[in-house]
Amino acid sequence: MQQILVVDNHPVVRQFMSDLLAKRGYNIVTAEDGLSALQLMKSYIPDIIFVDLVMPNIDGNTLCQVIRSRKDLKHAFIVVLSAVAVEESSNFSLANGLIDVVLAKGPLDSLAWHIDYIIKHVEAGRADRLRGEAIGGKNLFARQITKDLMSSRKHHEMTLYFMTEGLMELTQDAEITYANPAALSILDDSQENLLATDFIKLFNNADQDRIRQRISEVPRVNQEPLFDEILTLNNKLLSVKIISFYQEAHQYTLVVMLMDVTLQKQAERNLVKEKERYRRERDFLDKIFDNSADAFVIVDEHGRFTRWNNNAARMFGYSFDELREKKAFDLYTDPKAMEEMLDLLRRQGYVQNYEVNFTHKDGTSMPCAVSVSLLYGEKQQKIGSLSIIRDLSQWKQTEERLTYLSFHDSLTGVYNRGYFEEEMKRFAKGRHLPLGIIVCDINKLKRTNDTLGHKKGDALIQKAAGILKRSLRASDIIARIGGDEFAVLVPEADEEVIENCVQRIRAVIEAYRAQKPDPGFSIAIGYALSSEHSVDTNALFKRADDNMYQDKQSYSGTFFPKGDFDY
Repeated sequence: MQQILVVDNHPVVRQFMSDLLAKRGYNIVTAEDGLSALQLMKSYIPDIIFVDLVMPNIDGNTLCQVIRSRKDLKHAFIVVLSAVAVEESSNFSLANGLIDVVLAKGPLDSLAWHIDYIIKHVEAGRADRLRGEAIGGKNLFARQITKDLMSSRKHHEMTLYFMTEGLMELTQDAEITYANPAALSILDDSQENLLATDFIKLFNNADQDRIRQRISEVPRVNQEPLFDEILTLNNKLLSVKIISFYQEAHQYTLVVMLMDVTLQKQAERNLVKEKERYRRERDFLDKIFDNSADAFVIVDEHGRFTRWNNNAARMFGYSFDELREKKAFDLYTDPKAMEEMLDLLRRQGYVQNYEVNFTHKDGTSMPCAVSVSLLYGEKQQKIGSLSIIRDLSQWKQTEERLTYLSFHDSLTGVYNRGYFEEEMKRFAKGRHLPLGIIVCDINKLKRTNDTLGHKKGDALIQKAAGILKRSLRASDIIARIGGDEFAVLVPEADEEVIENCVQRIRAVIEAYRAQKPDPGFSIAIGYALSSEHSVDTNALFKRADDNMYQDKQSYSGTFFPKGDFDY
């Protein structure tokens, strides 16, 4: 005996079918809609199913899709019970095996005959002869309003089918009656598993309680969402919005809109992290910029200052507010040097360690090394430049000091032996003739160092250098060439000039001795003069040195070989 299920939302049709088939001895079960039918089929497996096409909750077409997807119902013979389906049978999915037969709803006696006809064919094993037929459509007149409604319904179905947003319909008890393809994809589930199940139970317990609580407070204002939150499901972040739509008093449908926002939220989190990373990097760079030992200066494409770090303010003496009305060009000391640097910048796009002078607020000129890089906007247009400026004042002073020390004696300030020998080579070419050389030696310096200490000896050396500076011309080159020995190059000096120099030296020494700070202080002096076109300066120096040793004998009263007067 065939097990028969009738699914129709019209109670008259259900009662008619139930009475008809019960009288014929069939086991018949009825359901008022697709949702009820799915609940029945959890335990009841029918052989023949009569399905109305247009029903609330789960419609006939969706119900047939679910039935065909279940292995335990694949053998079921499905009859769509609908006049509309007969009228639209040319467009209905008979050929794809979703349904077997379409039966038109017509006069009850005609309908009963067609039902018996179909059941007998199935019982006799001739079901294949019926498949694909539209039965009972003869003499049915076309109903334009119904066709218009069906057309509108198909339009909405197509819209829902291709929506990228998940859309679901729920009963008042939150049972799922519809899910579009986007919703199935988002939930990663099939239609047959989802339909007639509790939507709320898809989520974890904590979320279930909140959803159930909100649904229990269904408002009468349809526009307000009952629930609008981000929930976690199957390792996804879902935007879940639930809205209620009233159909009649106390009867409403719940509509769920779903969006998978996992990537969006991840992107938002990444953006927050990226912003935080950017903020930290910006703060780090700002600290470097503001506290760098070099001056950092940013100007726009017109040369106006847009940023100025702490060291730039210290270096130039201006606060940033004081510079708002100025341009970078105003700070260059030499406009010509500035133009040369800017021309290099235009040609190669950058400048590195270019030495140029800037003017301090107090008017003084500062030697600086400047490196400039052009700044570009999003469209690669020039928007300004970044300059890194280093004050070379101390470096220049150090350089000058090192240069000075390389040519001067650190104790006395006069030239050293190396410089003196280089000058001897230069004067050997016959320039500034006649050329004289004076050699001086401090008497008894060794005895002073041994008895009174080197500090006292150094003071005598400094005193001797001072005496020579006071006694000689500015053009004369004074050098300390040994511990207690000095030499002087006297250019353009005849016999009278060089003798006058020696006399002045001795006069200053006598004046110093007369003051009695060092009554035993004396200096042995010797000189030589040459007016030859090509001067042998070494020979000239030797003559002067020999003469100095002869003078030294007058202080000792006894002849001693050269080198024996260090006492």
